[in-house]
Amino acid sequence: MAEAERRELGRRLADLRGQADLHQKDVAAAVGRSVAWVSTVEAGKWKRIIDQGLIELWLDRCLESAPRAIRDATRTEILTLHAALAKISEIIPAPHEPPPVNRLRRDLPTFTGRSDQLARVREAVEQARAAGTVIAVHAVDGKPGVGKTAFANHAARRLLTRFPGSQLFIDLHGHTRDHPPLSSFDALAELLNAVGVPAKLVPATLDGRSALWRQHMAGQRALLVLDNAADADQVKPLLPGSPQSLVLVTSRRRLVDLDATTIALDVLSPEEAAALFRKVVERDLPAGSPVDEVVQLCGYLPMAIALAGARMRNRRALTVEELVRRLREKRQRLSVLKVRNQEVAAAFSLSYETLAAPDQRFFRTLGLHPGLDVDGYAAAALTGGDLEASVTRLESLLHDNLVDEYVFGRFELHDLIRDFLYELRQDDTEGDPAAALDRLFDYYQDVAATADRHLAGVAPPAGTSLFTGAKPPITDRRAAIAWFAADRANVIACLAELAGQPPRLVRLTATLSRHLRRTGPWDLAIRLQRQALTSALELGDTQAADRAALELANAQRDHGDYSSALATLDKLPDTSDTLLERGTVLMLTGDYTGSAESYRAALTHSEATGDLRGVAAAMLELGTLYYVLDEYDDAVALLTLAREHYERLNDDFGLAQSLKNLGNTFYFLDRYPEAIEALDQAVRLAEELDLPLLRAQATTKLGSVLRLQGDHVAALERLNPARELARQLADRSMEAESLIDTGAAYRELRRYDEAEAAFTQSVKLYEEIGEELGKACVLKEFGDLLVAAGRPRDARTLFTEAREIYAALPDRLGLSAVDNSVGRLELAVGDVAASAVAHRAALTLAREIGNALEEAEAHLGLAHALAAAGDSGAARVAAQQAHTILTHIGAAGVDRVAALLEKL
Repeated sequence: MAEAERRELGRRLADLRGQADLHQKDVAAAVGRSVAWVSTVEAGKWKRIIDQGLIELWLDRCLESAPRAIRDATRTEILTLHAALAKISEIIPAPHEPPPVNRLRRDLPTFTGRSDQLARVREAVEQARAAGTVIAVHAVDGKPGVGKTAFANHAARRLLTRFPGSQLFIDLHGHTRDHPPLSSFDALAELLNAVGVPAKLVPATLDGRSALWRQHMAGQRALLVLDNAADADQVKPLLPGSPQSLVLVTSRRRLVDLDATTIALDVLSPEEAAALFRKVVERDLPAGSPVDEVVQLCGYLPMAIALAGARMRNRRALTVEELVRRLREKRQRLSVLKVRNQEVAAAFSLSYETLAAPDQRFFRTLGLHPGLDVDGYAAAALTGGDLEASVTRLESLLHDNLVDEYVFGRFELHDLIRDFLYELRQDDTEGDPAAALDRLFDYYQDVAATADRHLAGVAPPAGTSLFTGAKPPITDRRAAIAWFAADRANVIACLAELAGQPPRLVRLTATLSRHLRRTGPWDLAIRLQRQALTSALELGDTQAADRAALELANAQRDHGDYSSALATLDKLPDTSDTLLERGTVLMLTGDYTGSAESYRAALTHSEATGDLRGVAAAMLELGTLYYVLDEYDDAVALLTLAREHYERLNDDFGLAQSLKNLGNTFYFLDRYPEAIEALDQAVRLAEELDLPLLRAQATTKLGSVLRLQGDHVAALERLNPARELARQLADRSMEAESLIDTGAAYRELRRYDEAEAAFTQSVKLYEEIGEELGKACVLKEFGDLLVAAGRPRDARTLFTEAREIYAALPDRLGLSAVDNSVGRLELAVGDVAASAVAHRAALTLAREIGNALEEAEAHLGLAHALAAAGDSGAARVAAQQAHTILTHIGAAGVDRVAALLEKL
């Protein structure tokens, strides 16, 4: 994308904001993005073409009070410039960046009618936007088969550009056979996962999850479809709370307890129903064809009409008259049998009975699948057929409108069709449901085991298959992650069916454990591992029981229940894995001595047994502990060894962790080139392995290093996307940390307003999460800003609070940094003696902990104080010491020292 054109568009948008007397936060609220994003746009520094919908929202906000002629002319000018940039970006592709989350279902090409209801939703959105008021929740209700889901998704698709934030669809299973309604608790976990919140950050309570969901969605112009709701109580905790979002809820019941605008869908009008039928048929019908009678027999229900139309489309010789005769016969028979939803049932039966006998048997068996969707491999396993034939049959059923395909290659059964298949199986004497499910369970066991081995970085052993049919090709870790992401819900659904089969339940849970450890949610992992532990104990399988107990302890630890985790671990033998887990729990509880002992014991155990992976893991954890304890040299030694082990083992996940922690350690040792090298490698691995949290952590620290080297613009280019990623992950601690460096970079660039905004937000976040160390750090940096801005009294207040926190922790590096800041403050207000005292105190602490940067800052500050006191000789010695250190570590500030030396 041409840089000059980017800057020009950014300048024009900034000018518009200024002319409208708006702050960046006003535009940010209007478009549903952050202040940092607005700043990036106005600076012309974005890398991917901005969505036109966001530009339009920006213009709407800035031009809302302008005369119509000016408004129209300005819109045309800006949008023309944006269109030109879009064309350039097609020729010069921008670096890949993940698009906003969009999990809406595909729109139906045959969608027909509902113009009045669609207009109501659209007008409500436009009126709310114009008035700046809340965009109401819309609850869509109606009988089964009336097209509630299709309507909600169609409405959502038509409004996409107005809601450029997250666009989500979730099935709440309020009325799904053999599937309980999705609890609000579990639904929130799915929603948080969909927008990138790591499982480790998902709270353990419904209120906590709901609060985090609202916080994550705050300020977004999001669009949320909550499909198939059971009642209002299920829905209320899922509402994002943002006045800029649109929520569409569908339910068979009228949700009178929900504060929402109700849209009651009835059957289609005769004209709309006939138009839908003709769309589905996809061919011209002879004049006089009794289409009106067909749609009347279908009760004007979209689902029944789609099924009947598919019959006509797929059988070219079938006439409309013959279709009418068959529908009439079906309705009479179903009336005698008192089947519910006779209109849909008639159309379904007509479609089903035209299938060949093998296809009917395939379809009936497909209804046994306990999960929510099925691909060709799972369908072949369940039905006992080969892969190619199963895929062909699934696609044929899709063509007949008997299954849906919302994700390519994955097929779903409508709730009503599940009901009818269940009824058909009651009279089925041909099938063997138990054998079909056994094949399916064996299939999932084998594929999950293969995927699990790839997650572990270990080649699957030969000759251990239970299932001999076709299985998807999972050949690396990325494919394993993708398979678990697609089929995880199906595997968990199978576990729910295995309560009476302990051996299968234990095996399948074990293959899922590593994936659950990576993704959570921890309450689910705890429930599944407890179930597996109980089953293993019933079988007398001690090894399996110990494995399940260790996974249970891991889940309890991630859930924040440290006492339960330790209690579980106390019942296990001291293997290297158990010792590592105990060390981690003890570190989290502040028992650093006990943690170190446990990690060392794990290292000794792994070395004695020749377990290289265990050795690497123990070194990584012990090195991380030393890093936490400020024992940086020991940390570097162990983390370097861990990195080398993981490289030999080809374990990219362990390598990424060790590189990130090694980079952090080099950062605190002021070894900046080595920090950059390690962190750059960690970021690349995190991107390849789809580890967003690790990527955000390493990128933030990279920004910190660049800032300390004096490259503030480059630092911001790292920090801004890292902060956005942290916000997407709902990691408030990481977001607050990146804001510290962002504010410091803006301070050095003399962009004081933006610096103050960043520091203020960081303090707020740290206070919300109760993280004192981070709060002390930002207070110190904020105070430095106030000194630079000529507000020493306010700065002193912040330095005092930061020092109190550092002293209570205690944190000697933080105390040294604050003393240096106080020294600069005292010099600024003319108290030279107090300045020298503060810098000497900082110097003593910096030397004690071996921190070169604060030692250099102390020498430089002392040089300024001595020079102000008239002692030029001593000042020159101190300045030369600062120059030597800063030059050695490659930090910024050498030019400041040189300028002082020149004066001396």
